Amino acid sequence: MLLNNYLPSYVGLILILLMIIFGQAFRENWKNKNDRWLLKAWIYGLVSFFSFIVLAFVPLDISL
Repeated sequence: MLLNNYLPSYVGLILILLMIIFGQAFRENWKNKNDRWLLKAWIYGLVSFFSFIVLAFVPLDISL
């Protein structure tokens, strides 16, 4: 059932951008450690992690 599901290539691009942006926000938040930095770090880290997991395990449809 899940083997026949493919993501369009533009979704892959969006996921890569999300992973980069939220990963950088995670690093900046960790370095600065402003108010509620731990909650923000978890949110940024989880978004980056799940975008990576989807990219790694869900195939992309690259047919033209």
